[in-house]
Amino acid sequence: MVTAVKQRFCLKQVTTCLSAVLGMFLCLSAVDTGNGSAWAKDYQYSGGIIIEKQSTLPFRRAIANVQRAIKAARFIIVGEPNYQLMQRMVGRERAGAKGFFLYRPDLGIPVFDNDPKAAMEVPLKIVIWEGSDGKGLIRYKQPSSVLADYKSLGDLGSELDQLMVKISDAGVK
Repeated sequence: MVTAVKQRFCLKQVTTCLSAVLGMFLCLSAVDTGNGSAWAKDYQYSGGIIIEKQSTLPFRRAIANVQRAIKAARFIIVGEPNYQLMQRMVGRERAGAKGFFLYRPDLGIPVFDNDPKAAMEVPLKIVIWEGSDGKGLIRYKQPSSVLADYKSLGDLGSELDQLMVKISDAGVK
């Protein structure tokens, strides 16, 4: 019993210490160092163009078709955010919403070779929302518009545009 209490007390001390260190780093990161170059650097970013397509398919069928097209295009799904759960966490309900974070290692090579800042743009993301009619609404950022701000990535952006059109069209028809 005494050992368990000591372990809990020690764990609490470690947690408190780590929280204090993290808090200190967060406070220091907020300190203005004059020119800001020691802590952060701002890059100009246009944000990209959002493509939106209304599906004729029911929401769940649109998701299944998009998921199959993602795999057919040899992308890896590296994440699937749960938008309904996130909304419930703040006391809201949301109709169906499904997102996929997509990555293809072979297409990531030019990003890291040409402009590592562009790594902020990968993985790609596509979201399918459920409309009031029960049909899917597909949205994604046009890769070429997102990569336009980075050097030597125009060809990659065009290639990714074509792949995203195929993926999103699968959820429309």
